[in-house]
Amino acid sequence: MTGAGSVAAAIIGGGKAARLGGRPKHLLMVDGRRIVDRQLEALRACFAHVLIAANDAAAWAGLGLMVIDDRVTGGVGPLAGIDATLGALPPGIDAVVCVACDMPYLDPRALVLVRDHAPDADVAIPIVGGLPEPLFARYGRGCAAAIRAQLASGDYKVTHFLDRVRVAWIDEPTLRVVDPALRSLTNVNTLGDLRLNGK
Repeated sequence: MTGAGSVAAAIIGGGKAARLGGRPKHLLMVDGRRIVDRQLEALRACFAHVLIAANDAAAWAGLGLMVIDDRVTGGVGPLAGIDATLGALPPGIDAVVCVACDMPYLDPRALVLVRDHAPDADVAIPIVGGLPEPLFARYGRGCAAAIRAQLASGDYKVTHFLDRVRVAWIDEPTLRVVDPALRSLTNVNTLGDLRLNGK
């Protein structure tokens, strides 16, 4: 069972950011501030524990946060980051809300919704436009074994383990009550996105 004091947050580090010339996404400037600084402000308003899942600790230096390496080698994607985060949760923490490192507009009200929704579920995940949002979702210790088994099979698709755990879906209208424009889900993948959202 989760609760406000028993859920951590984790920023899931991105890949090589080839479409952004290799620049670390979390250090990009949006509206005059680095994405990571914007994220930490929102996350720290909702969570006592914030972690980083990334394989390049040097890129995250100076933030005063624990940086966790993937337990699966080869840079296989965000599922490995979620797995690493679950494996590093401190005692007394039952779940973690994971967000992508390139989301500059996290809304604390949306984060609280994900944190507190259906506390007995293994996963709480929004579904928008018929598609799940796995990098704005809560993962409990109860889904760790299913994630580990999927990674061991060589299947790295983030959502493929969901049929083996208890999932609580957060529908789009519910999410829009607290985040009407779904700004929390905005991410920066390309230079065009960066120009759109501010340099």
